[in-house]
This record gives sequence, structure tokens and C-alpha cells, in this order.
Amino acid sequence: MTGKKWFGTFLILFMAALVLVGSVVAYVDPFFHYRAPRDFFFYKLYDQRSQNDGITKNFEYDAMVTGTSMAENFKTSQFDELFGTDSVKIIYAGATYKEINDNIRVAYETGHALKYVFRPIDYSLLLRDKDEMRMDMGEYPVWLTNKNIFDDVKYLLNRDVIVSYTLPAIAKYFMGAEPGVTSFDEYSYTGDENDYSRDSALDGRNGKSFGEPVETFEATNDEILMTYANVDQNIVSLAKEHPETTFIYFFPPYSMAYWGGLREEGELSKYLELIKISAAAMLECDNIHVYSFAYQLDVTSDLENYRDVAHYSPEINDLIESEIAAIENGGISADKWNLRITTDNLDSFFDGLYKLLENYDYNSL
Repeated sequence: MTGKKWFGTFLILFMAALVLVGSVVAYVDPFFHYRAPRDFFFYKLYDQRSQNDGITKNFEYDAMVTGTSMAENFKTSQFDELFGTDSVKIIYAGATYKEINDNIRVAYETGHALKYVFRPIDYSLLLRDKDEMRMDMGEYPVWLTNKNIFDDVKYLLNRDVIVSYTLPAIAKYFMGAEPGVTSFDEYSYTGDENDYSRDSALDGRNGKSFGEPVETFEATNDEILMTYANVDQNIVSLAKEHPETTFIYFFPPYSMAYWGGLREEGELSKYLELIKISAAAMLECDNIHVYSFAYQLDVTSDLENYRDVAHYSPEINDLIESEIAAIENGGISADKWNLRITTDNLDSFFDGLYKLLENYDYNSL
């Protein structure tokens, strides 16, 4: 065989191998890019940014539990029992409001009729540009989220997709493993990976007490406009487009150590103003129900519930779901528990919260 023929044969075989590998990945489709899961494979849910788009597009559901790491440890089984739904859990750890909103929008674009969207509204991501996305967490898999079929090669010939997802699914099939998908209770669950304790919550302070602020700050006009634009584009606009859906949005129970840090830095008043502006904007829509757990001192002052100043234990996730469901289902009075923010109590809610957080003895922590 001449060198020319050898090279031509090698090229044909090489291209055939690439087509074969790509076809196998497309058939198994571990990221659900083309279809719902096949009935005879077991699919491991693990990669949030790569698998969420396919879950959103191709799974069957009528409710969505979504958000950042504040929502990782929610159980869809509990949510479904409480709200009578068939939900999925779509988590984007550390994501901006835009990233989460864009994904919810995909659910509607792919024909899903959502009864509920259940989502935390993180304080720490409030003061961000409305179009900001977390590009610092690795390359964003736009080849999965866009409609360009030509860059699907980045999925079909991706080493990690082949080795970590496609081949294990095929191997488990031949080993007779039970088909299915990782449950949404387990997907993104991190409760077993962390230490929830006072020491973990106060890690980094090195025994330093909470001091008085050297200077206090109020929200500037630019900060107010940025916050409002972020909330309007990435929370309110979608609710206005879909009045058939109830959007249950809550400010998560960051610990009192978080608020103590904000006060120490002189930013407590500023952030409470921005949070109030956000709540007021959301309350423009009757189908957005706004909750806050900032008054729940039995949770927020017990640092045994936290792995840092913000992230709470799975037991608190369970509590959030059950207490909100009790109010939504008419089981307890919202006023009694200071959980639901409404147009009627907006001013009193935040006036009282400022007094609580300004005067709390943070060093008792």
C-alpha cells in the first residue's frame, strides 16, 4: 500500500470512528440534549450546567424547584406531597438571577405548563447587572443551550461525556442494572458533604467579635436602578407573561452571622433597602408570593444549622418547604409567623426587620 492510500484509509477509518462514537453518545444522550431518557439505561444526574437544559426541555413535569445552592437540598418528593405536583429540581449553584430566569423561560418555550415555580432569591446576588452570568465557573456549555446543531460536536465527541456518562450507562445496561434516573431528591444534594456547626459558620472570623461599623452606607441611585433592573428582567417579567403559574419566591434564612457581618461593614441599611425594593417590585404581580425567613431567629441564630454564614442544613430546607406550604394551603396565618411579605405589611415588615437586625447582640453568637 502506498503512503497516499494508507493515509486515505487511515483518514476514512478515523472519521468512521468519530461518527460511531458520536452516534453512540447521541443514542445514549446522557445530557438529554435530543430527547427524554431512554427506558433501558440508568442516567446519573451530576453535572448541573450541562444536564439542566436537557432536563428542562425534555422531562415531563408541572412544577420546578430551582435556584442556587440555597435550593440544593430541597426534596421534590416532599414538595410534590405538599403541593400536589410532579416537579423537577433544577439547581445552578452560584448562578445569577439571569441564568436561573433564562432556564425557567426554556420550560415555557418547550411546552411545559407550570403550576408552581419555587425559588430562593439570594441576597448576595441582588446587586448585580441584569445580564451578568457566571463565566468564572468554567466554560459555559452554550453548545447545549443554543440552537446551532453544528457545535453539537463539542457534546458528541466530548471526552468527559464519553468516559464519565455514556460508557458507564452502557456498562450498567449490560450488567443488568435497574434503568432510570437519579432521583431529584438526590440530584445536587450536598447535605452529607458538609459540616454544619457553629465553628463552620464562624470560620474566618478567628474568634474576632462583631464590631461597630466605622461608616454606614445607603443605597446609591445607581445601585437602586441596578437592583430594580435585575429583579424586573429576571423575576418580574416572566411572572407577568405567565399569570397561570404561581411563583413562590423566598429570601432564604441566611444566618445572623451574615447580618452581623453586613452591619459591621456598614451595609445593613443599604441591603435592607435594596431587598425591600425587590420585594415591592415582585409584589406588583399577584402570582408572585414573597416569603422571608429573616425573623426566624430559632433558625438563623442557631449556628449549628449552618456550614458558613449563609448555607443551611437540609433540615432547614425541609422546614422552608413545609412552612410555606402551610401558608399556601391555608394551614397557618402568614401574619402569625412573619413569613409572607404582602403589599399590606411591606413597610412594617422591613421597619421591624431593620430594628431587629440593627439591635441584635451578634456577639452572643
